[in-house]
Amino acid sequence: MPNGKPGDHPLNDIVRHRLPMFGSEIDDKVRHLDGLASDDLRNVLATIVYFWPWGDKAPVDPHALSAILDSLQRYAEKQRA
Repeated sequence: MPNGKPGDHPLNDIVRHRLPMFGSEIDDKVRHLDGLASDDLRNVLATIVYFWPWGDKAPVDPHALSAILDSLQRYAEKQRA
């Protein structure tokens, strides 16, 4: 179970500890989306960043991850309107 310390969960590492995970552009999107998201959407975000596949020390297909985050942001913004 996540305890809030660095290394316990990628979402926590990106948002609270500002540790680099996916690269600055994607990490910034994750932080922004975390600020917009409801608890349910934050759980979806946490699942995506936790289970995103990794290759040789880099995320697989970061463009796809970026597109997914963009879609989630549009959804979160519509929910807030």
